[in-house]
Amino acid sequence: MGLDAKGPTPLPGIFSKNHGMKIALLADAQSIHTQRWVHALRECGIRVKLFSERRWERAPVPTQYLPWSRRGRLQLPIAITQLKRGLREFSPDVVHAHYASHWGLYGALSRRHPFVVSVWGADVEVFGSRSGLNSRILRYVFNQADAITASSQYLATVTARFTTQPITVVPFGIDLSRFIAMTPNQGPELRWIINKALEPVYGIDVILEAMRILQTRGVTTWRGKILGMGSQRQALMHQAQGLGLGDRVEFCGVVLGNDLPSTLAWADLGLYASRRESFGVAPLEMMALGRAALAHRIGGLAEVIQAGITGNFVDSLAPMDWANALEPLIQNPDRVRTWGNNGPDWVRSRYNFEDNVRAMLGVYEAVLGSKIQGR
Repeated sequence: MGLDAKGPTPLPGIFSKNHGMKIALLADAQSIHTQRWVHALRECGIRVKLFSERRWERAPVPTQYLPWSRRGRLQLPIAITQLKRGLREFSPDVVHAHYASHWGLYGALSRRHPFVVSVWGADVEVFGSRSGLNSRILRYVFNQADAITASSQYLATVTARFTTQPITVVPFGIDLSRFIAMTPNQGPELRWIINKALEPVYGIDVILEAMRILQTRGVTTWRGKILGMGSQRQALMHQAQGLGLGDRVEFCGVVLGNDLPSTLAWADLGLYASRRESFGVAPLEMMALGRAALAHRIGGLAEVIQAGITGNFVDSLAPMDWANALEPLIQNPDRVRTWGNNGPDWVRSRYNFEDNVRAMLGVYEAVLGSKIQGR
């Protein structure tokens, strides 16, 4: 997504009563979402220890790196043994695993409580549907959990296929001290942007095909930028050149966090033709900046965008349908800018990261309260 690893702005004074609480996070240290939670919890006065396989250079909290389990089945018992030892030494108040099918399993096998599991998307959407064994693994993990969270109502619904326990929705929200409303663009040209990893699941190829269709119709008052890196970067660049879009679409690579808001605000519209999407941080970043979003109506994307208010949806991944949806917007970019004006208030009302941190702290307090009461 292009976010940096510097974390959110400090959260002054909130939940000061949690000062001294100890949380063990089991998560991928290289994920920006993990890093955001680490920084936010530290700012709340919580002592954090991170357990991961991948390394986070200059991690701001004590971090224990476990053996890479995908290198062989024998690594799993070694990793669990090391995890149990590390948890015993740290003695956390809560163990919180992010990503149910991997770190959730580690947390369940550690047998430490209170135990919170946060599902992220593919851990239940993809892993859980691949086999009966995978489904049983998830059921075991959720059965061991004292609380379960999901980043969207859609993802909570998917998770409910594997558990009867209640699921709390805690989004991955936006740091509104960084992503602030910016002056709308002017002029007859519609500018769009894609701020997703360059991977097949995000349907960037669909957008490029749609733009080719628009060019054949003579609809040319647009420009686009594609941010990020991924396995499809060279293929997508080759596709853009082959479709005659090379002078109209710029591949910008990774944009560092400090430059990301202004880079995104260059555009009027974010485009999201995802084939699968459990939440939708990228369109929320755009909306927080006062920009609109056009997305495939799928998964969590259907929750984060208000149709006809902060953006709109396309009901298929057919390039022709995307071209048909984009053509009137290109011909009337002020309509898109009006949607953009509605975005900041919408994001502030539901997806302020400070509020999401408060909600997660409430989850911690609830499981600790249950532990104290002997439940």
